[in-house]
Amino acid sequence: MSNLVQHARGLPLVTKAAAAVYFVFSSASLLLRLRVEPVISDDPIHLAGLDPARFLLLRPGFIISYPWTVVTTAFVEPNIVFMLCGLAVLVTVGGFLERQWGPRHYALFLLVVGAVPVVTAVLAVIIVCTVRADSTLLYTTQIGGLAAMVSGFAVGLKQLIPDYNVKLFRGSIGFRMNDLPGFYTLVAPIMFTLLGSLGGVLLVNIGFFEAFVYLRFYKRDGPIHGDRSDAFAFGTFFPEFVQPVVRRIANGVYWAAVKCRLVMSDEGYQQAIDLESGVPVRTNPETGEVLVGEESDKDRRRALAARALEARLENMDTASSSAAAAASGSSGSAAEAFNK
Repeated sequence: MSNLVQHARGLPLVTKAAAAVYFVFSSASLLLRLRVEPVISDDPIHLAGLDPARFLLLRPGFIISYPWTVVTTAFVEPNIVFMLCGLAVLVTVGGFLERQWGPRHYALFLLVVGAVPVVTAVLAVIIVCTVRADSTLLYTTQIGGLAAMVSGFAVGLKQLIPDYNVKLFRGSIGFRMNDLPGFYTLVAPIMFTLLGSLGGVLLVNIGFFEAFVYLRFYKRDGPIHGDRSDAFAFGTFFPEFVQPVVRRIANGVYWAAVKCRLVMSDEGYQQAIDLESGVPVRTNPETGEVLVGEESDKDRRRALAARALEARLENMDTASSSAAAAASGSSGSAAEAFNK
């Protein structure tokens, strides 16, 4: 017990706060439902209106009456088994991500993969109800829990440690973090479908997509937005035999987003990297556009090589100064010993 308390105290601040809110809200929803006697009714909308957890757990039909549930519902899991599993994920994976990104970036990430997928899922349910001309789903669909956050955590782990191997049950089961998002977005929707949870299916897929878009194009690291590396491209989340097709579709969507000024172009992203690293950026004096091509790449490589050479010379000077100081110190000690 003391080890558990010590571990809880050592958690990062945002992780500790998120785990505490999740535990309190989920426990409250469980206790509220246990205290209310079950009601038999053929009207699902009437039953939804009697749910005591509607003050914390979002149902699209009640979003106007309880607008704060857009934020609270991500931290509400009315199933005790899922609640305990979610708490373990928040403490372990969430703590790791916060240590890597820092509290401010991690808190913003929680907001992106927590509240934004909820709003998107509500819009999806409204569209389905409009097409079907049936409003029942607005009240029977519960949108909440950590499904979207877990998708986001899986995407974050793939970005940070894609080659890390996880071994379970004494090595009998193993997988790479690179494969975790694909595995989760395949298995979790099947599980939620069997449980009859439309909200869970929506949150898993929407959370995955929005986490990728945020980490790929928007997460700030100084003047740099996102991670445009080939290892984190959208196609790498899919099996190799479908990657060419996915890559073509993703490229088309990307260029449409660039034209609409929703995301930064590759040239602008490279310019931000060059400015951050101190590499001079060649521009057209007439148009002001960034020049890309063979000459620009040569200049970039020369500047990087010059910076590396300067750093190496500084290290050599530091090492020489340290050696000289050590030699003078040892000779002084020897002279003192001789005089004695």
